Amino acid sequence: MRSLFLKSFLIILTCIFTVDSYTAQSDDDMQGPVTTMEFKATEFNFGNIIEGEKIQNVFEFTNTGDEPLIIINAKGSCGCTVPRFPREPIMPGETANLLVQFDSKNKGKVGGALQAKRVTISANTDPVSTYLTIKGTVDKKSKSNEGQIGSDNFDIDADDIILFPNPADQQLSINLEAYQGKSAIIEIYDTKGSLISTDNINEISSKPVIINSGNFDNGLYTASIKIDGKNRIAKQFYVTHGGE
Repeated sequence: MRSLFLKSFLIILTCIFTVDSYTAQSDDDMQGPVTTMEFKATEFNFGNIIEGEKIQNVFEFTNTGDEPLIIINAKGSCGCTVPRFPREPIMPGETANLLVQFDSKNKGKVGGALQAKRVTISANTDPVSTYLTIKGTVDKKSKSNEGQIGSDNFDIDADDIILFPNPADQQLSINLEAYQGKSAIIEIYDTKGSLISTDNINEISSKPVIINSGNFDNGLYTASIKIDGKNRIAKQFYVTHGGE
């Protein structure tokens, strides 16, 4: 009996030591020089998607401090929201992307279901945690709208989708050259999730797609791009008229 008691005590002691060691290691990761990070926007409205689609939202951020920026972790508020962040340090003044993929499986309804998910970022910043929000509407899948849905996670390289100039004035150019020969649908949404324009591209070429932004109000917009056979990707851009 005494031997069993001692074994149980040692197991408990080992577990406590392991947890304490892990906590100490995590705390050490958060120590050291701190910097600041600034996102182009911390809230992302991806507009309307069809139930079952996965959309990759691209958050652009800059290290605005004087020390290398190290992201320790990024976690979504549920299993349907998966972040992917740079593992290498971001040097002062450098800009990088943090990707958040939202899986809309079983989240749609007739007339659209509003969805809002949060991502918590832990980095060597003060404060340590930064919060991002993605939101949008998921429509119930039907025979009329189901289309082709990509199957692989993060199947589009965000660096292959180039929006310029950003901010835009009279027109926005979207370079999709990496996906020549495929078809695409480009939808532009405002920050409220209202659809502003739709362009259907029968065959992507080496020339950029031109979006007429001359009639857009000044502000932040989302370009939601569905390339044939791929998951949807969304990037944000600004429209500024008159040099404002």
